[in-house]
Amino acid sequence: MGGAFRISHGSVLIFLTLSLLVLTCLQASGSILTTNFTLVNQSRGYSIFFLRTFSELAGVSLSATISTTLERIKWAMICRQGAGRARFVDFLALQHSTTLLGLLSLAAGAGVPSIKTRLWSAIRLLLMILVPGIGILIMSQVEIGLAFSPVSSTTRYFGYDNHPMNATSALEYTSFTDLILSWKFAGFLGDPTRSVDLTPDNERGRVCSLNVNAQDSLGCNRTFFVAGENMLVMPELVRDASFPDADIILASDHRGFLLNFNAGNSSAVFNSTRDCRTYSSRYLGFQAGAIRLCVGNSGPHELEARLVTCPGSIASTLTCLNDTSWHNNVDWTIKMSVMFQNSQVAYSRSNGTILWHSFTDTSPVPVEVLSTDILKAYDALLLDTSTLLFNGSSSGNVPLFSSSSFPTFLWLAEPEFSDQNAINPATSNAIYSTLQSLLAAPMYYCQSGVARRLIPAILDAKTVNVPELTYLFGLLSAPPERNSPASFAHHRYEVKVSFGTLIAYIVLSGTALLACSIAHTVISLSDHVRHGRRLPRLSRFPTLDLFAHCTIEDENRCVIYQGRSGFFPTEHSPKSLKRWLSTISIKWSQPRNMEDGGLQLFGDECVEGHGDWSSISMGSISPIPSRSKLVGSMSPYSSRTKLSLFRSND
Repeated sequence: MGGAFRISHGSVLIFLTLSLLVLTCLQASGSILTTNFTLVNQSRGYSIFFLRTFSELAGVSLSATISTTLERIKWAMICRQGAGRARFVDFLALQHSTTLLGLLSLAAGAGVPSIKTRLWSAIRLLLMILVPGIGILIMSQVEIGLAFSPVSSTTRYFGYDNHPMNATSALEYTSFTDLILSWKFAGFLGDPTRSVDLTPDNERGRVCSLNVNAQDSLGCNRTFFVAGENMLVMPELVRDASFPDADIILASDHRGFLLNFNAGNSSAVFNSTRDCRTYSSRYLGFQAGAIRLCVGNSGPHELEARLVTCPGSIASTLTCLNDTSWHNNVDWTIKMSVMFQNSQVAYSRSNGTILWHSFTDTSPVPVEVLSTDILKAYDALLLDTSTLLFNGSSSGNVPLFSSSSFPTFLWLAEPEFSDQNAINPATSNAIYSTLQSLLAAPMYYCQSGVARRLIPAILDAKTVNVPELTYLFGLLSAPPERNSPASFAHHRYEVKVSFGTLIAYIVLSGTALLACSIAHTVISLSDHVRHGRRLPRLSRFPTLDLFAHCTIEDENRCVIYQGRSGFFPTEHSPKSLKRWLSTISIKWSQPRNMEDGGLQLFGDECVEGHGDWSSISMGSISPIPSRSKLVGSMSPYSSRTKLSLFRSND
């Protein structure tokens, strides 16, 4: 009846399942199978769809393998040599048609004395949970990330790394300080073309605010990786029109700043001469407000800064530079630690934003930054004509306008410290962002060669044949050596399942598949060694196999039902099994009364003689001589109900 096909192909199912499990693991390890399929790897949805498809196919195949294995175990149990009968409840525990409630009753219900039956039922229940469970497991921790395929090119290109601060290069920006320190200055570190916010989500949600005593009460902490803008890292590639289909500029081993900020000590004392500067601006000879910036070293690689603004009551009398009483006011303070970190960085070729980064295996390297260098840079960037006047210059030598209006902008934008402003989340976050930018900006711009790369970008790469401009470029500091490999690349999406989840998936599915393989091998070897035993030819319909090949007996070996194997056509017979099955029918064996409508496994009597065996619930089956025995109603779970193989002559 086709059983040879189904059972002999257990090894095929095992191989198919193993192949699908391997394909699922490969797809879960970075979309290896679909790397070169543009339709798939350009879409997040398709990437996750293919992983789900492979995992579902693997689950279906594993389920079929387990089903085939249990079927073979079931028939091997019935046909085992030396034991003509098997417990019917064991057969029910392994039968596919047994429902979930039936398995639960066999595994944990009362009236089942056999531990073996409970064990088989528990195994069936576990396997029913296993297959959908591993499907859920593989999809539980899935990330869809970016991956990149560099464009092959005969020319290798190297970009610029970030380098330690060179305070003297701040003089190169004297004429256009307000251009680089714009009104968006507070968002300097939030610019996605320049840096990446690495602050963990749980810490990012904490508001950087102070209590009424000017102390950090919530643990303000922010971390940024400053890779730099692509026009400063690889200016030639930005202007290169080659490979127009490549949408990524990829820096393979690029060194950037790793900056960590936290709220400083608002009661810290700075040296007023060495650590602090007062900056202001002049408009038509009038001084407009003032700011006081104090920067000190709290460690070899750590800076602490405080920004104090001149109170409005003093500024309104134009005496911010004369009246020094506000210099020691309590105000917001911040700390910054500086390290170098190498990373792979992917820039969008269309808008220059940093789309992706991945740190290399090299450890971060602490960077020594001097507070005096930060102040020296701001002395050049924020050249204060009012300060020149107070340093001894005559009023006739002081111009009507300052070189930079940035001090006035900060004075107008930053609120005065007060109890209300200290606990106001919006105010505190804005001020801390400004303090972060005040420390990071000079380190970023005051590197050797940055101005020489920045000016062409400001000019939009226009070709200007002006001798004076060429002479100006010659005065700027020379760029450093190029050490950062860079290239054009294509992006794609890839699926990555967490390592722990992938290992758990391999262990669970592999264990189930290995158990099925061992069971098939043991049964096959037993059949080969014990030539006297053979399994019947089974069909693709387990219920039909029960009717055809099994005899059900009670504890006294009184036959309740006997299979009629020879009556059923085989697949090799001229009469098609499926056509024959479509011609027969089934109906309800109506009980004699409604009280008898429950499960009746046993007939009410066995008739002695050599004639037909009969029962009230069944018609004549086959001539079986038996002793007359009255059989009462019994529990269907009784271990005394036996199942034996009907040895037919087919």
